[in-house]
Amino acid sequence: MNFLELVFTVCAIGNANLCEDKYIALQDDVHLTACVMQAQPTLAQWASANPDWTITGWRCDYSSNRKEKI
Repeated sequence: MNFLELVFTVCAIGNANLCEDKYIALQDDVHLTACVMQAQPTLAQWASANPDWTITGWRCDYSSNRKEKI
């Protein structure tokens, strides 16, 4: 199944060398433009719930493009 997701990279506040990718799956009917528009509030919510991490980058992409499979 191929779906759109918000893909973002986070790094630990206490260790900038500790970084990982996170994925938030979006609703089936969301288009790329809607993903981009939803990204900032979604990332702000994630950041406030995870204060030990900082978001260093993000993009909208399809799950089939993941380097590591689900």
